[in-house]
Amino acid sequence: MESLKNKLIRFMVGRYGIDQLYYAGLFLALGLMMINMMVHSTILMILSNGLILLVVLRGFSRNINRRRIENEKFLKLWNPVKKEGRIFLRRIKEIRTHRYRKCPHCKKTLKLPIKRGKHMARCPECKTFFAVRVMM
Repeated sequence: MESLKNKLIRFMVGRYGIDQLYYAGLFLALGLMMINMMVHSTILMILSNGLILLVVLRGFSRNINRRRIENEKFLKLWNPVKKEGRIFLRRIKEIRTHRYRKCPHCKKTLKLPIKRGKHMARCPECKTFFAVRVMM
């Protein structure tokens, strides 16, 4: 068994390996496969299998600089989406204790504790007061 492990290590020396784009491609292929289980489309099967092949070949590539640049481009697109998703999930988790409102002057989003009814809130950024109304 140790011999197989050493052979695999020697094979992967100088190859790119796994990165975030690799995982995104695999998850996308998995999603396409799950959709294909419901609709039974040959096109989706070819797309998912082709995507898996492309991702695996990317991992075995010896052109490390080009793969790194591809991953950086992907991360430039993915990181803002990931950030917005985390903010959205945090808002859902805190819906019983806090409300989020934008300051009408500086447009900064403020996290306010729930105080039912109408009251005044002060923006910590621009120091202005504005009316906030919380229904539920």
